[in-house]
Amino acid sequence: MTTTILNPLEAFAVLEDDEQATYVDVRAVAEFAVRHPKAANVINIPFVFFHPTTKEIHPNASFLLVVNDVFQKSARIILGADGGTRAVDATKTLLDDGFTNVSAMSQGHQGWEQFNFPTTADNRPGVSYVSLLTPAKRRKK
Repeated sequence: MTTTILNPLEAFAVLEDDEQATYVDVRAVAEFAVRHPKAANVINIPFVFFHPTTKEIHPNASFLLVVNDVFQKSARIILGADGGTRAVDATKTLLDDGFTNVSAMSQGHQGWEQFNFPTTADNRPGVSYVSLLTPAKRRKK
């Protein structure tokens, strides 16, 4: 399946027009907590983690667990990160797992800010990764 890439203008339009669409920020928790796009539905599910001293990349072993717990396979999901490949890589992972309506936002959070779209540091339960991870792990048992 081909990865659909949306620019920030297209992603913003989808998030404004489709109340069911969700922006999933796949950056690390610390990156998300500083600032992230503000829309009706925004959550944080990191695709990878970075070692605090070596900056070595470690895949998030619970990425698919949490995404599958939060969303149905047909859910409209836009994944975003920074200007790197995390969003595209995460999108490919979800497509391979059977998700059918996912896309990646190009230019990441920086692109979002370049268009002066709203941002926030909101990291409350229901938005934060830990608040999504804990119930997903409990339901898995």
